Amino acid sequence: MPIPEEGRAASHVLLDAASSWDDDATVEQNMASANLAVERLLELGVVRVDIEETDDDVNVGVDIADVIGPSTLLLHAALVLLEERGLDRAAAIVALREGVDRID
Repeated sequence: MPIPEEGRAASHVLLDAASSWDDDATVEQNMASANLAVERLLELGVVRVDIEETDDDVNVGVDIADVIGPSTLLLHAALVLLEERGLDRAAAIVALREGVDRID
């Protein structure tokens, strides 16, 4: 089953966001890059924000369900690439987890 066009486009936006991350940049600079990606995901319609206002309250809902699939496909593709280059899948997952845990 082919990936829907919105999912394919979201995958590219997520790759753009990941490739723009700069370990030497400030948190503010990296967040600015990440915010551009989020704006693009909003434009694609794969992230939806619903705001419900009442007299006493404002409820905000964010639906990212259409980003989960592309994210999962990207992670799977990365694991396959690492496996093809000789890194065991389990070791790759451990390395990815450690990388996430190192991010400040």
